[in-house]
Amino acid sequence: KEFTENASHEIQTPLAIINTKLELLIQTDNLEEEQMLNIQSVYDAAKRLSKLNQSLILLTKIENNQFVEKEKIDFSETVKKHLTNYNELVEAKKLNLTSSISNNIALNINSALADILISNLITNAIKHNIENGEIKIELLPGNFTISNTGALLQNKPIELFERFKKDKSASESMGLGLSIVKKICVTENIQINYSANSYYHIVELKF
Repeated sequence: KEFTENASHEIQTPLAIINTKLELLIQTDNLEEEQMLNIQSVYDAAKRLSKLNQSLILLTKIENNQFVEKEKIDFSETVKKHLTNYNELVEAKKLNLTSSISNNIALNINSALADILISNLITNAIKHNIENGEIKIELLPGNFTISNTGALLQNKPIELFERFKKDKSASESMGLGLSIVKKICVTENIQINYSANSYYHIVELKF
């Protein structure tokens, strides 16, 4: 726990400074095109490193049981809230999202982990989709399913939930999103399964 807190501060702070300074450089007048491209490349790399740091720290916190407080939450409303938050991203990628959310489904879970769980699953379905693809979300008592179109999987399905294991076609992914999802499910006693057919990738949660 102490290491996690120290790492969060000591790594995230200089990264924030780097990003701020790069943003100022990007706004500088009379930059040559090559200079601008180099600065933008460093800026993108620094943002990626910052996101990686945050994800690793989150995984460590979950493993160290630093999300122990549980409460009865309205899981139905939590899912609906996140679907609303991702409307613009779904529209930007020209995806067709359909959902069937049963009302008043309660779940005894840490509320922060519930938010991360749903957010990562929706993000994954959007990021690894295809243009004009589909996302289907269904919430029933004891069951949450999210299905999305996408390229055929090139790795073994079980590897998707391992750290830094990502499908070969997902070059921009850090390979931590589903690892975090898996760790949350283990912590919260939620069963998670992945399957695929000729059209959809399907992640199913049973609680």
